[in-house]
Amino acid sequence: MKLYLFRSVPAAAAAGFRSSYQLQNNRSTTIVARVWLAIALIVVVSNELVPYEHKIRGAGLYRVAYYSYAMSSMAVLATLWWLKRKKISPDSKLYRWACLGYSYIFAITCLLMSVAYQGNPVNNMTMYLMGLMLVGMLVVLELKELLLLSVLIELTFAIGVQFLDLSEAQQITNQTGSVFILIFFFLLSRLNYTFRANHFMQLQLIKKQKHALQEANKAKTAILGVVAHDLRTPFNNIQALVKLMQTRELSLADRQKFYDMILKSCQSSEDTINDLLVMARYEQEDEYPLQKTELCEFIVSLSEEWNIRLKETRQLTIRGSNAPLYVNLNPEKFRRVMDNLISNAIKFTDEHGQINIGISQTDREALLSISDNGIGIPQHLKPHLFSAFSKASRKGLRGEKSVGLGLSIANTLVQQHKGTINVESADNGTTFNIALPLCNN
Repeated sequence: MKLYLFRSVPAAAAAGFRSSYQLQNNRSTTIVARVWLAIALIVVVSNELVPYEHKIRGAGLYRVAYYSYAMSSMAVLATLWWLKRKKISPDSKLYRWACLGYSYIFAITCLLMSVAYQGNPVNNMTMYLMGLMLVGMLVVLELKELLLLSVLIELTFAIGVQFLDLSEAQQITNQTGSVFILIFFFLLSRLNYTFRANHFMQLQLIKKQKHALQEANKAKTAILGVVAHDLRTPFNNIQALVKLMQTRELSLADRQKFYDMILKSCQSSEDTINDLLVMARYEQEDEYPLQKTELCEFIVSLSEEWNIRLKETRQLTIRGSNAPLYVNLNPEKFRRVMDNLISNAIKFTDEHGQINIGISQTDREALLSISDNGIGIPQHLKPHLFSAFSKASRKGLRGEKSVGLGLSIANTLVQQHKGTINVESADNGTTFNIALPLCNN
């Protein structure tokens, strides 16, 4: 358990924690105000019906204290009701100041109760201590709020004892007692803050783990869907072709045609399995070695290999500055990114279509763009484009099937390179933009 005596929760969790504890502060303040309002009203009304204050020492100060309880409780209850009625956010500063103000008045009124009986607080600090204990346990305070409240209470105490008939030694004793009580109040409040903060952080961790489990369950369901559909289809094709070959007399040409179809189904199944394995491996690899790479040389080498594979069916060109651009890359992983994006462009581009790779830079980033003049991407598919097994998966122009993992893998790898990827698409073309941080010289 982390101890938050002189610090607050991490900045990333501060806003959520503040919203959480402010709701608790509002409830705690409401409960305390209602209870002490009821007690104060009972005391005041009973004294009116059966006067007994003349039998109690310090009755005048007691009366002031109970009126203070009643009026401050009604004021804070009315304030909280008004804020709620106006639909002001529960974590608004107005709620925080209302709770802090009531805590101050409540603590000072409890101090007044300690003074009332003997006129010397040090002889009976029970109510003073009890008031600060209630505030410390029921109201979660930030460090600055706690210090402000403690200073205000001590100043009020120091000024108040000047009006009492006390010797210098008694005043010093009272001040010392008050300081010790306030130190106890500080520690109690920070321990309360620590307990609530750790509880909140554990809840956030549980929620995060629950979300991760839900995502893993979705991925498992999606994989089962792929196995059930995308793998079953080629296997069914193979089974049907083999049965035909067993039951019919086929010519050598027909047999060769069936063999080609069986090989094609096997290749389709192998591609699907490889995509699933690649996705699983890359998602488990949070980090892998990067090396300083000259981006232009890397892209030129990659494009030369692709132009050989394309065999002049399409044109793959490079545009941009020839100035050296150095980035931290894992060549194998980033080659997978580029292969997926270029393959995607080929899939949705007619033969003799144009595919361009653009290279540029800003002050801090190297920019890559992979564009084509193909059929583009429908608007309703764009939000799902980089999600695994998403409904953005579709067949290519020549009937190429897709499991929907290529762009998801590319997105994962780009993020692991501390880069970003986005897409721009119209009716007659698509452009994928990648930004990678430049190497520090």
